[in-house]
Amino acid sequence: MSRIYILKVPRVNLLWIVEFLAHCGQSLSLTSNQNETPHPHPSSKGSTELDWSPPPMIQVGCFEIERQALMRIKAAFTDPDGKLSLWTGQDCCSSWPGVACSNITGHVERLDLSRGHFTGGLSSSLTDLKYLTYLDLSYIDFQNKTIPEFIGLMERLTYLDMSCSLFGGVIPRQLGNLRNLVELRLDYLSCMFPAYDILELSWVSSLSSLERLEIAGVNLSLASQQWLQSVNMLPNLKSLVITSCELAYLPQTLPFVNLTSLTDLDLSYNKFNSLVPRWLSNASSLVHITIDESGLIGRIPGLAFENMCNLQAIWFKGNLLDGGLAELIDTLADCSNSSMQLLGLSDNELRDYLPDSVGRLRNLNFLRVSSNSLFGSIPTSIGNLTKLQDLRICDNQWQGVMRDAHLSNLVNLYHLCIGSSNNSLVLDFSADWCPPFNLGFLIISDSQIGASFPAWIESQTNLGSLTLSKTAISGVLPDWIWKLHLHYLDLSKNKLHGNLSEMLLTKGFWGRLDLGNNLFEGTLSRLRLSNFLELSLKNNRLSGAMPSDMFDQKSYVLSLDLSGNMLSGNIPTKWDAMKTLMYVDFSSNNLSGEVPDTLCVLPSLVWLKLSNNSLFGEPCNSVTAFEKLKSIDLGENNFSGNIPKWRGYSLEEIRLHGNFFKGSLPEELCSLPNLHVLDIARNKLSGQIPPCFGKMTGFSKPRKPLLSNFYTEHVLNIPNHIDMELSVKGSDLTFDANLPILNLIDLSGQIPSQNQFQTFDDPSIYEGNPSLCGQPLPNMCNPHKPDKDNSDDSGVSEKMTRDVSEKMMLWASIVLGFIFGFWVVCGTLAVKKSWRDAYFRFLGI
Repeated sequence: MSRIYILKVPRVNLLWIVEFLAHCGQSLSLTSNQNETPHPHPSSKGSTELDWSPPPMIQVGCFEIERQALMRIKAAFTDPDGKLSLWTGQDCCSSWPGVACSNITGHVERLDLSRGHFTGGLSSSLTDLKYLTYLDLSYIDFQNKTIPEFIGLMERLTYLDMSCSLFGGVIPRQLGNLRNLVELRLDYLSCMFPAYDILELSWVSSLSSLERLEIAGVNLSLASQQWLQSVNMLPNLKSLVITSCELAYLPQTLPFVNLTSLTDLDLSYNKFNSLVPRWLSNASSLVHITIDESGLIGRIPGLAFENMCNLQAIWFKGNLLDGGLAELIDTLADCSNSSMQLLGLSDNELRDYLPDSVGRLRNLNFLRVSSNSLFGSIPTSIGNLTKLQDLRICDNQWQGVMRDAHLSNLVNLYHLCIGSSNNSLVLDFSADWCPPFNLGFLIISDSQIGASFPAWIESQTNLGSLTLSKTAISGVLPDWIWKLHLHYLDLSKNKLHGNLSEMLLTKGFWGRLDLGNNLFEGTLSRLRLSNFLELSLKNNRLSGAMPSDMFDQKSYVLSLDLSGNMLSGNIPTKWDAMKTLMYVDFSSNNLSGEVPDTLCVLPSLVWLKLSNNSLFGEPCNSVTAFEKLKSIDLGENNFSGNIPKWRGYSLEEIRLHGNFFKGSLPEELCSLPNLHVLDIARNKLSGQIPPCFGKMTGFSKPRKPLLSNFYTEHVLNIPNHIDMELSVKGSDLTFDANLPILNLIDLSGQIPSQNQFQTFDDPSIYEGNPSLCGQPLPNMCNPHKPDKDNSDDSGVSEKMTRDVSEKMMLWASIVLGFIFGFWVVCGTLAVKKSWRDAYFRFLGI
C-alpha cells in the first residue's frame, strides 16, 4: 500500500510562492512519486508529514532602517528643484524617484541621484543600504568636499558613477575595497567645473571584478609611471577609457600583458609624446583602439598589429605620426578574415603612400587619412571597398589622375573628401558619369576638375554639404545647384561670375554660404541675413552701399565677411537684431563715415575688422569695456583723437595702425591681461611708454586660435615718436622670447638689456631709430665709455650724472659771465682816464 505524504504550507499569496520558488531555484511537488522516499518526521504515524517552513515573507514597502537611511541622505542635500520632495510615505520601493528595490528581498539595491541639482554632502547613512549594488552620484555639487572614505565600505556595489560630482581633494584609496565593482565612471569632460586630482592609480589593481573603467577630464599629470601596470592587474577588464587626463607617460613595454579580456581602449587627448606602444600586439582581444591627439610620434609599428584579426577600429587622429601607414595596412590586410571597419589617421604628418592592399580590407566602412603628406597616386583598389561609407583622403600631396572607375563600386558611399594641397591631382570624371551612390557630404578642394561645373553632382539629391574650393571652375552657376537641399555651400577660390543680387534670392535658408574669391558682381540690396548662419562674399566685385535696414532684420547669423569688395557709403546704424553675430569683416572696401556704437556693443561680437577703408571719427568711443571681443582691427583709416581706453578680459588683439591718433599710450592698455597683439604704428602718438607695459603678461602666454579658422601670434608694433628710455625700466619688460613681430620705429633713448630684450639681438629690429643707442646697435649711449650695463641703477646713475653736469655748467657760466662783465666795465675805467672822469661826474662824485 502506497503512502501519501502531506506538505503543510501556510496560507500565502500565490505570487509569493512563485517568487519564492524563483528565488530558491527549486521546484516543489505536492505529491510524491512512489519511487521517491522522503525523510519522514519522527512523530509521523500512518501518514508521513514533511517538516517544511518557508523563509520570512517578502517585505512589503521599505525596511525601516533603509527608509530612515534614505531620509538622512535626503536631509544632507539642498534640493532647489524639489526632486526629493517625493520621498514621502512608508513605501520607498515603489514611489521614491531614484530608488529601486529587489523584487525578491525587498532591500534597496539601486540609488540614482544623478542630475538632481543637489548641493551639500553625502551622508554616512549610505552605508546602512547594505544591499546597494548600483550608485549614481553624477552631476551633484558636493561643494568641494572630499570623497568620503566610507564609500569603500559598500562592498556589494557593482556600478559606481561619480562623473561631474563636485568633490574636492584626491580620490581615496579605500575605493580599492570595492572588489565586486564591475563599472566605475569618473567622467568630467562635460562639466563646467574642474575635476579632482588623482595622484596615483595603484588602488585600481584591487578591483578584481572591474570590467569597465572610465576616467575623463581628471588631472592625472602627477600619477605614477606605473599607472598602466596597475590597470594591467585587471583580468576581467573589457573597456578602458582614460581621456583628457594629462597623462604624460605611455609605457612602451609591459613585463606581461594581463589584459586578456580588453576589447575597447581609449587613451585620447593626453600628453604622451611617445611612440605607439608595441605591447598592443599582446592584447589580442582588442576590437577598438583610440588614441587621438595625444602626441604620438614616429612611425606606426605595423608588426604591433600583427595577427589582430578581431580588430575593427584604429583611431590615431591629430598626432605627430610620420610614417608606417603602408606597413600598417599591409599587416591588417594579411588577415584573411580581417574585421577592420574604421581606420582614422587624419591630421598627422604621415609621409607615405596608400598601398594597393587597402582594397583587401573588404569590411572597411571608414577610411580617413586627410591632412597628411601622403604622396603618389590613389590606388584603384579603393573601388573594391564596396562597404565604404566615408572616404576622406583630402589635403595630401596626391599626384596623377583619379577617374570615376575609382568610385564606381562604392554603392554605400555617403561622405567623400578629395583634394591635394599641391593642386597636382586631376579628377577625370566622364561627362555622362552617373555615380552608384547618393552622397550627403562632398568636398573637392585644391584639385583640377576642369572649367565646367561637374554635371554628375546634380544626381546627388541627398547632398546637404558641398565644397568645390580652389578647383579652377569658371562660368555661371547652373540653375540646378539651387534645387539641391544644401545647407552648406562653399564655392570659394574659383572663377565663377554672375549677378549675385539675383542669386541671393534664389534659395531660402542656408547654414553657411561661401562664395568668396570669385568674380561675382552686383549689390547687396536684396540680401536677407535671416537666411544665413555664416556668409562670406569676400574678394568679389560687389559695389554700392549697404541697405540701411540690412542689420535690422531678426537673424541668427554668426559670421559675416564682406571684405575685399567695392562697397561704399556709411555703415548702417541699426544693429539691434544681430544678437548672435560673432564675426564681422568689412575691411578693404570704400566705406566712409563713423563707426556706429551699436555695432561696437553687440553682445556676442568676438572679431571686428574694419581696416583699409575711409572711416573717421573716434571709433567705439562710448564703449568702456568689451564683453566678449577678442580682436579689433581698425587700421588704415582716418580715425583721430586719443587711443581708446578700452577694457575687456577677453581682448587679445588691437590693431590701430595707419590712422591719426594722437597723445600718449593710455595706461588702461595694461589692464588687458590677454593682450598679445598691439599695432599702433603710423599715428601721431607722442610721450612715453607707460611703465606698466613691463608687467603685461599676454605677450608671453601660449596662443590659441580666436576662432576656428583664425590664428595670430604675438605682435608688438609701436612705431611713433615715443621716448623708450624714459618710459620703462629695461628690467621690467617681459615679452615672448619668440615674439615674431617687434616693430619699434621712431623711438629714442637706450635699449634695455634685460629679460627678453636679450633675445632681440638682430640690429634690423631697430632700423629707423637714429636716436636709439646700446646693444645690439653699434652706437653707444655714452661716447666716453662702452655700454656695459643697462640695469635700473645704471640708468638712474647716468641720469643723476647728467643732471649734476648740467648744474655745474650753469654755475660755471654764471661765474664766468660775472668775471667777464666786471673786467669789461672796471678794466676800461682803470685804463682810460677820460671815461673814468666822465663816469664819476655822472655819479656826482
